Amino acid sequence: MVLHFLFFTIKIERNQPKPAQRIAAYERSRYLEQRAEAQALEAAQLMIRI
Repeated sequence: MVLHFLFFTIKIERNQPKPAQRIAAYERSRYLEQRAEAQALEAAQLMIRI
């Protein structure tokens, strides 16, 4: 976005994540979700054994 004033101009840019960063963040969140599910399943199996 560019704002023009009488004596100066301001340019504002948003920090957009790069595609590689978005993919890495998605992979991290997916891995964490899978790990949480595996831990929950393991805990449930331990509770059944007791």
